[in-house]
Amino acid sequence: MEKKSLFEIYKVFFIIGMQLLGGGYVIVPLLKKYIVEERNWMTDEELVDFFAMSQCIPGIIAGNIAICSGYKARGIIGAIMAILGIITSPFISIIILANILSNVLEYPIVQHAFEGIRISVVILILVTIKDLWAKSVNSVFTYIMFFLILIALFLIPVSPTLIIIISAIIALLYGKFKGVKNA
Repeated sequence: MEKKSLFEIYKVFFIIGMQLLGGGYVIVPLLKKYIVEERNWMTDEELVDFFAMSQCIPGIIAGNIAICSGYKARGIIGAIMAILGIITSPFISIIILANILSNVLEYPIVQHAFEGIRISVVILILVTIKDLWAKSVNSVFTYIMFFLILIALFLIPVSPTLIIIISAIIALLYGKFKGVKNA
């Protein structure tokens, strides 16, 4: 595999960071476009794996997935460049907006713009769910796991973290059992 330029890693994640409105779930379609489709730095399956892993570790999803993606592209220094790239444009934007926003929030046109932004973020999240569903829920076992987890999240007053850990253990045991059975 060809070695990625550190500047290229920074630049790609800077561009993604400029477009990242609405939280970590919005990063998946952007990563799919810039890293999977345009640059072939990873596969769809790796992207889904990084996204899942990024949700399981502490920190913001976009930062975690940038670190994982940068690490895959160029190791530790790639992870550093990716996280710097993803946070630079929001950091600059926050500084600029903090000075402007308090004066313009009262204008109706600004309030309408935020309504449009909220709607677009919901659509991006739905697109992400569609993509993740197609890649993740693709066997009888994953369908059963999905519905059991969904029921557990709604009916059992327990931490989602605990459900994730139990689900991972069940999946590991299932994979081990299935592997032994097929051997």
